[in-house]
Amino acid sequence: MFSDLKFIIFWWLIIFLLGTISLPLIFALFKKFWDKGYIFSKIISISLITYLIFILGVIKLLPFTNLSLFIIILFLILINVFYFIKFKKLAEFLEVIKSKYKVFIFQELLFLVILVSWSLVRGFNPDIEGLEKFMDWGFINSALRSTYMPPIDMWFSGSPINYYYFGHLIFAVLTKLSSITSAITYNLSIATVCALTFVSAFSLSSNLVYIFSKKTSKLKTIIFCGLISALLLTFGGNLHPLYKAITKPEPLPKFVSTYWYPDATRFIGFDPDTQDKTIHEFPSYSFVVADLHGHMNDIPVILFFCAMIFSLSLSIFKKIFNWKLIISSGLVLSIAYMTNAWDFAIYGILFAIFIFISNLSKTNFLEAFNKTVLNGLLVIIFWYLFSLPFSLNFTPMAQGLRFSDVHTPFYQLSILYGGFWLICLPFLLYLIYSIVKKLKIKNSDFFVLSLIVTATILVIIPEIFYIKDIYINEYRRANTMFKLVYEAFIMYSISAGYILFRLTRSKNLIFPNLYKLIFFLIFIVHMSYPYFSIKSFYTFKSYKGLWGLNYLKESYPDNLKAINWINQNIKGQPVMLEATGDSYTTFNQISVATGLPTIEGWLVHEWLWRGGYDKPGARQEEVKKVYEDENLDEVKTILQKHKVEYIFVGAKEHEKYPNLDDKRFQKIGGEIIFQSSNTKIYKI
Repeated sequence: MFSDLKFIIFWWLIIFLLGTISLPLIFALFKKFWDKGYIFSKIISISLITYLIFILGVIKLLPFTNLSLFIIILFLILINVFYFIKFKKLAEFLEVIKSKYKVFIFQELLFLVILVSWSLVRGFNPDIEGLEKFMDWGFINSALRSTYMPPIDMWFSGSPINYYYFGHLIFAVLTKLSSITSAITYNLSIATVCALTFVSAFSLSSNLVYIFSKKTSKLKTIIFCGLISALLLTFGGNLHPLYKAITKPEPLPKFVSTYWYPDATRFIGFDPDTQDKTIHEFPSYSFVVADLHGHMNDIPVILFFCAMIFSLSLSIFKKIFNWKLIISSGLVLSIAYMTNAWDFAIYGILFAIFIFISNLSKTNFLEAFNKTVLNGLLVIIFWYLFSLPFSLNFTPMAQGLRFSDVHTPFYQLSILYGGFWLICLPFLLYLIYSIVKKLKIKNSDFFVLSLIVTATILVIIPEIFYIKDIYINEYRRANTMFKLVYEAFIMYSISAGYILFRLTRSKNLIFPNLYKLIFFLIFIVHMSYPYFSIKSFYTFKSYKGLWGLNYLKESYPDNLKAINWINQNIKGQPVMLEATGDSYTTFNQISVATGLPTIEGWLVHEWLWRGGYDKPGARQEEVKKVYEDENLDEVKTILQKHKVEYIFVGAKEHEKYPNLDDKRFQKIGGEIIFQSSNTKIYKI
């Protein structure tokens, strides 16, 4: 365990140093926040560095190397120097550091504690195996092998990744800068997203309270409310454990020992008579099962976006076009889109609702509507321009819009989101009361109202329509519901700490103590979830370390030897053929662990990414012919077509192709360059 601390601390140090580059920008952007938005500097720095290397790589101006990254970092530092000299801001910057250094140290320690804690938790089950870990790790390793952008799809040689991979590229950047093996940084990346989620939610929620109350609230109250939202968002669940405890006819001790935590994310449509299975996950589940997937990678980015538009709303802009808001929103939404495409539309809705409500509080309906539409259209234009280098190599996977022919029983929605609704409904009623009585409503109120309205819309949308994709009819609403309610959970959680403060401090709230009781009962139920999930997934029987290939060491030792040999001896990104795999299996270990592309990898995943079965299906047959067909001329034609330089033969290839006789590869000019038992690599 202690040997892993050096990796964790070094990883933290890199993120800390990168974060300092953006501090001048962050202090200017969040000048009215009590913490000056300090923690968001980490998010904006690593996002900007990644975005610049991506853009420069797409136009083939800079390769993806450490030298290129250092050039970009130096460029950003020089911009700061220019800023300090040109606008004479150095004294002001140093004054912020001097006056707020205790706050910065507190937030840095908070980030470090979560980073270390969750890294060590991952050390009890670090294996990069199961669910979609192969895909996520493969994207990172492919990026690390890439000379220029976009990265090659390791499961579809000759083509770029057709998925939302920007978050994976961020962690490839950090991996390259740290020089730590990606088999370790994969787990550090999970812990980093967890830590950034916690501190970002804390900062945003605590500043909602601070902006509303200013000098009337004590610092401990601001911190307390921030921690409430951070805990709910990062580690909280829903009311499902309580529902199961009540409805299961068994003693409580037995329930506690048998409750299966994934059920809270697979509740709607999983009764025997329903043909409408759905997915409704939330961040805590993501951190536990540890898929480094786009919806999780994007949480820090969208929290920064929320904090940014709220902060910018605190300044009065009399002109129609708010260019600072337009350009910054376009850039951040483009990063969100490249990380998790759905988030552009989701947070575009939040942007429109909040800007409209904020404008409406200052002017009449027509002017507020016009300003919102005009600014929104310009945001879309800048989003399009900023994300164009990605979009040129990306084909959306949606197959159209369908009206929902089934609907979720209200009691099921209540079990999943009823806790949040009980927290939020009194706040909505209070706002209505305030409007009627003409009481003062502040920006914080408008922002939280926008979060609640947007979140509720996201919960309702799958009951009306869904996006058609390749999922079978039984799971037709699954992906739409998953992508939307995941963000709804985040928005409800951000709101919770502020609402607790706002209502319990109001003199007009009826039965404030009753509301406190209800709030904390809901909080306790939601926070019971990690007890079940963490204990079940990690068991804590023995610490294995952060290295994520223990399962290969135990199950496929020869493959592991081959992987190590490849990573040490093969440079660049030549094509290495291996067996085609079924999704969610342990096939395609070589392409995943090395970043070397193969002709065809996980079939169903490529089916989704390539918009149909035809191309992946044809490639699957070609791979089968290479390993089993006796017509060597046809085998050579296939190898030449896909520019295959190496052929891998191991346990999974013999399992997939029972008629495999690898000696014939020597007949077509193949030379064995690696062998361990029956595992071989042929160079063609």
